[in-house]
Amino acid sequence: MKPLFSFLFILAISSPALLSCEEEKKNQDFIEYMGPIFNIDNLAVNYSDSGRVKVKMSTAKQLIFQNQDEIYPKAVYVNFLDKNGVEYSSLRGDSGKKFKETNLYVLKGNVFFNNRLLQQTLSTEELYWNPLTKKVYSDKKVTILTPRESITALGGMDATEDFSKYSLRKPKGIFMVDSLRTIVDTTGQ
Repeated sequence: MKPLFSFLFILAISSPALLSCEEEKKNQDFIEYMGPIFNIDNLAVNYSDSGRVKVKMSTAKQLIFQNQDEIYPKAVYVNFLDKNGVEYSSLRGDSGKKFKETNLYVLKGNVFFNNRLLQQTLSTEELYWNPLTKKVYSDKKVTILTPRESITALGGMDATEDFSKYSLRKPKGIFMVDSLRTIVDTTGQ
């Protein structure tokens, strides 16, 4: 009888401890992992259209997250190619990010855009690129240099990805004006 009593006594004393461990496991919160699910080194991606490479992008590191957004913590290089596969423009930033939902890229820190054909350069701290619409834009101050002009746009700019057309917000600088063009005054004054 004494061994049975000892067993029941031990069981009675240890039961709350066993139950409390079980409750503790049930009360633990689930912690969702928010870090990258992929870590890729030395990434090189070619974007093509109708079987021709149009854009080449490279970076030393790519991180892909659960929502499929991509972060490029190291310098990002984007090269635009013409129909013959010759590079005519390049884009570079200290870091970048791609938003999967909108397919929008943003480059940050010492962003430089260069169109070799038109001899134009742009510098800014942040530049967005949409490969679907083939547009680039920035809401930050941009500086554009051409062989004949030096322009600063304090409110940013919008441009085609080949930089052949652009509009500036709050521009200031030195502009070349074609003196052969005349503007007709239609106000009648």
